[in-house]
Amino acid sequence: MFCAYCQLYVYDPNTALNFRMEQNDCCIRELMEFLQTIISQENPFALAFKNMAEIEDEEVRQAALERRPTSIVKMSLLEGGDRRRYNLPSHEEVAIVFVGDDGAPPPSREVVIYPRGQALKTISSMSANLDPMIYPIFFPRGDAGWHEQLEHHPDRATRVRNRVTLSQYYNYRLSVRETFNPIFYGKKLFQQYAVDAYVKIEGQRLAFIRNNQNRLRSEQYDTLYEHVNNAANNLNVTPGRVVILPSSYVGSPRALKENFEDAMAIIKRYETAEDIDSLISAEIPDQTVNPELFEIIKTCMIHGPCGILNPNSSCMKDGICTKKFPKEFNPHTVATFNGYPHYRRLDNGRVVVIKGNQVDYRWVVPYNPWLSKKYQAHINVEACMSIKSVKYLYKYVYKGHDCAHVLINESLDHDEINTYLDCRFVSAPEALWRIFEYSISDMSHTIIRLQVHLPDNQRVYFNEGEERVAIDRAAQRDTHLTAWFKLNAEINEARQYSYVEIPYHFVFDGKNCKWKVRQRGSDKVIVRMYKVNLTSEVFFLRLLLLHVKGAMSFEDLRTIHGTVFNTFREACYRLGLLQDEFKWRNTLTEAVATRMPKQIRQLFSIILTLCEPDDPLHLWNTFKDYMIEDYIHHSMPVVLAEQTALRQIESIINQSGKTLTDYNLPTLDQLLDNVLENDDGDIQLFIDEANQVRPLLSDNQRNVADAILAALSEEPNNENKHLRFFFMDGPAGCGKTFNYNYIISETRSRHIRTATAAWTGIVATLLKNGCTLHGLFKLPVPILETSTCNVTPNSIHGRFLRQVSLYLLDEASMIPKHALSAIDKLLQDICYNKFPFGGKVILMGGDFRQILPVVKRGRPADVVESCIKCSEHWQYVQRFSLTENMRVQIGEEEFSQWLLKLGSGTLPVKPEDPLQGCIEIPEQCFLNDNESIVEKIFGGAEEADYAKRAILTPTNVDSLAINEEVFHRLPGDVKIYLSSDSIETDDHNEIYNFPVEFLNTLTPSGMPVHCLKLKIGAVIMLLRNLDLKGGLCNGTRLMVRALHNNYIDGEVLTGVSAGNRVFVP
Repeated sequence: MFCAYCQLYVYDPNTALNFRMEQNDCCIRELMEFLQTIISQENPFALAFKNMAEIEDEEVRQAALERRPTSIVKMSLLEGGDRRRYNLPSHEEVAIVFVGDDGAPPPSREVVIYPRGQALKTISSMSANLDPMIYPIFFPRGDAGWHEQLEHHPDRATRVRNRVTLSQYYNYRLSVRETFNPIFYGKKLFQQYAVDAYVKIEGQRLAFIRNNQNRLRSEQYDTLYEHVNNAANNLNVTPGRVVILPSSYVGSPRALKENFEDAMAIIKRYETAEDIDSLISAEIPDQTVNPELFEIIKTCMIHGPCGILNPNSSCMKDGICTKKFPKEFNPHTVATFNGYPHYRRLDNGRVVVIKGNQVDYRWVVPYNPWLSKKYQAHINVEACMSIKSVKYLYKYVYKGHDCAHVLINESLDHDEINTYLDCRFVSAPEALWRIFEYSISDMSHTIIRLQVHLPDNQRVYFNEGEERVAIDRAAQRDTHLTAWFKLNAEINEARQYSYVEIPYHFVFDGKNCKWKVRQRGSDKVIVRMYKVNLTSEVFFLRLLLLHVKGAMSFEDLRTIHGTVFNTFREACYRLGLLQDEFKWRNTLTEAVATRMPKQIRQLFSIILTLCEPDDPLHLWNTFKDYMIEDYIHHSMPVVLAEQTALRQIESIINQSGKTLTDYNLPTLDQLLDNVLENDDGDIQLFIDEANQVRPLLSDNQRNVADAILAALSEEPNNENKHLRFFFMDGPAGCGKTFNYNYIISETRSRHIRTATAAWTGIVATLLKNGCTLHGLFKLPVPILETSTCNVTPNSIHGRFLRQVSLYLLDEASMIPKHALSAIDKLLQDICYNKFPFGGKVILMGGDFRQILPVVKRGRPADVVESCIKCSEHWQYVQRFSLTENMRVQIGEEEFSQWLLKLGSGTLPVKPEDPLQGCIEIPEQCFLNDNESIVEKIFGGAEEADYAKRAILTPTNVDSLAINEEVFHRLPGDVKIYLSSDSIETDDHNEIYNFPVEFLNTLTPSGMPVHCLKLKIGAVIMLLRNLDLKGGLCNGTRLMVRALHNNYIDGEVLTGVSAGNRVFVP
């Protein structure tokens, strides 16, 4: 039998040495003999105590005598749980696993030793003998380790601290010096020593916290005050709760959560283009200024090249670069809300030669100059502008310690006992990092965390038995919140700020518990309030503190428009910060007092489709009498009046794909014609309209109409199946809409069913019975190559689409090819044939010089690829062109021709930039530097002219800035409407990761800003399709006529409904 290491201390030295060399023939015999001599002669533990090998041999012998299996204990790591924390190690490493609350190591652990000839004993993990007994190869002479009486060198000792801490001791042991340190040559034993040391350090820290916080408790002020004043009745009751592992303890769950919240507070504030430019570059460095970085970027950070320069590049797929190179030149970085920013890429002529090709800034992979220069490698650095991505990154950083599912398998008395434990996993690198006290997180800004509490409800910390002292001390000290009240009462200037804004202008003096004027800048300061329970009254207080300014007391916070509310929750409802089940009832109550039944029906329909009331049937039953007043006034029976009102309501909600049944409202009979509002009506009226308009048509317009009518006169068959798809091309003002409406009148007069639609709601209002393509064909969102429409052949809508013979589809240039494919599949399905578009006649119209399909973060090539011109159906289209501009007025011919050339791409480009297509803008189109565009467009304009004037801008940022300037020029008082923001998620815990103040900062597409400021006389634009038939759609401009608490009274400025008064909830 071979002897194991440490088993040979009791053997004859020569015999032991020979055994060792047999099993370690790669070692130096002289060195082995030297170590053996030191251990045997100088190590006090070598002969006095048994080693682990002896204990194992004794177990084997005892099991043999008792004729039983040897007791074996195995530990296995199991995969499972959170992959970010419970993933198995990817390589061999020494780690320590232990069970502890919140991943905290046990404060103490005992080690068993076996003295020879005596019963086993235990020693503390803090014993000075522990390290030399466990690591004799590191301490062959048995040198004592750390102990509580170990003192500093006299040169390092101070009056305050003379003794060496455990952390300092191991820091000393593991520091790199020029002298030899055997620990660093111990390989896996070195790793074991490191993790063992770290666990002892952390255990000692936790023991200190627990020993000193056993008596530390916390309680709310009012509860503690009541306890003290009723001490006679609470003799055996201890107030408050014990303070457990605090957030000041590095690595604790509370510390990680606080750091996560601080990090989120930073990213919520800093996401501008300037911030991106300070960290990320997508440009070629100046070779003369920074030659080293120039060579690194040239070698490591240039993409491809690919495309026409290298079609066989690995990044190419279907002739397109999957990484979307080359990028576009950009004079400035543009930060996007939910995707990659468009980095600054100047067109300054700087190029490098890669594989024989000259490449410029468009081929540079974004990088951080410092990282690239440090590591001299390809390191792509991107700005994460998606909040989901950012939250994922920071959740990963602050996910908490590594964990392991451990299986303990014990073979005892012929039975196997499996014990599964959820343990913390500490590797050697983590242990060393923490032993040397390196920072695990760093903040670029100072985060000020503001307290939130109800009146006399602040938390008070006290030692058990010192409750009265704590009460007296708390009564004399203000919190952040109560000090803010006093600040507003004393300093007028402070009243212009909300609670979360005050730290940017004032500093809290913790010693005197008061706010003082800030003397230094606040550039590196970020403020956040602590999170609270979302269902408690303190949450509504917190919500008010985000918006109310200048409050001098808790009562001021509950005072809204002069009314003092009993609770903070009620005050939030009054401000519109919460969804109130009574809100829509109050809206209708406010409207019926002064408005007409038709307007109330429209308002009720909008509330149904956009506001999601809890009980629509109750709203209908409550206000139906006001909605049918006009019908009752004309002697219509009540039952018929209700049916008629419901028909009108249904015609509005149908445009959003809803029916009365969806809202549990009374249903109607024979819905078909009413749902789609496409009945024949007065045929003679259509005949008169057609006869009146036809002489006004141009030859080109008449040719289009005649071709459509001819196609409608023929039944679809195999010969003409590809001859029923038409496209009417024409720039703005050439009479496309005029021709559509003529064709509608002509076909309706001939009893031919026609459906009209446009891609956007604003254009649909210009067509007779127009609707959106999404509404007509129930197109899905988003539209993909495999998308299908949500219509079945036997549904009411399916039967209607089958009866339609002609489809007029405007804004064809904006329709994606996948949408056209989905419409084709739908019509083939409901018409039970395989002819293109089910054999229906399709007339599309548009202008490809104008807006093309929107492709999220797409390049020009991606946008062109998505057009219907790239569809398989386009090869069969019969194209007609309208060229005569009927809208241009005298004196505007030259500008009209310039726009036409611009859209056609025939304008001459700038000579100095022939590749990028830059053109010269006419001088008269520019404003002087000191001239305001707002003053130029609206200055001196009468109110009646507002509908004819507008400022167009491609970005929301510019639009908001222009709106702000126009708004400040308007007279009158400001009324503020606040949004009630929340998220929908199946994970309830995820709600706490999205504080309401962060949701308030988001302005998704199609949504207004959280704080909407309006004045009477302001021009506003709808962002949703509310009622296409009533002219209320995305893009409709209104003038504010009155501002009510629950709705806006506006006058339509444009379209077929111009002059109508409408109400927007």
